[in-house]
Amino acid sequence: MITPRPFHIILLISALFFSKLAFSSQNSLTFNRPADTPHARYALELLKLAYAEIGYTIHIIDFNRPNALLAADNGVLDGQLGRDLSIEKDYKNLLRVNYPLFEFNLLLIKHCQPSLLYQLDSIAILNDYPVQADYLESVNFDGNIIRVKNIITQLNLLSQNAAQGMIVVDFVLGGEKTHLPSGCYQKQVLGKHSVYHYLHKNNKNLVAKLQKAFVKLHNNGTVYALRAKHHIAY
Repeated sequence: MITPRPFHIILLISALFFSKLAFSSQNSLTFNRPADTPHARYALELLKLAYAEIGYTIHIIDFNRPNALLAADNGVLDGQLGRDLSIEKDYKNLLRVNYPLFEFNLLLIKHCQPSLLYQLDSIAILNDYPVQADYLESVNFDGNIIRVKNIITQLNLLSQNAAQGMIVVDFVLGGEKTHLPSGCYQKQVLGKHSVYHYLHKNNKNLVAKLQKAFVKLHNNGTVYALRAKHHIAY
């Protein structure tokens, strides 16, 4: 269940709704800027080509990422560039374009002492990646779940032994500020998930058109060329 929406978030959404109007045009959609990773650059380039196929452009704005899902569900943003299926449980206004952009591994990272997930006392997860909380719920994890806003905090908690483990999506690791701290750590793949493009229901007329555009770009080799360019394995 989604927790009640704090008043300051409602004010933020209202303000951003009116700011969005300033950028809106009949054939332009607005999305929040993703973290700068090879997967995000690949997905953004592919999405721009797919939208161009149907006569649209996309406008990328800087936006507080922890609030992006809520803003997209409320129509402040036109959707989400890329999300996994776990968002569909709570964000009912977002419609999936049923073409997988790429896949990722959900990872458990923990200290090297012999232990299994259920034996850990605490796990750090990111608030804006519902797939992490969903996994812990699916395995009935009964330790302390520490919810944070960014991966840097997760890594700090792990390195300071304030959390015995962390769950993360693999494509956000390895950047300049997101490498593992010094020490002995183990990685375990918890599952593989696909990422899809989502649109707010106000844009439902574009879902089938975009899906056809993705299939066209897939069949003519554009998708494979972009994956090679950005070093993305399927």
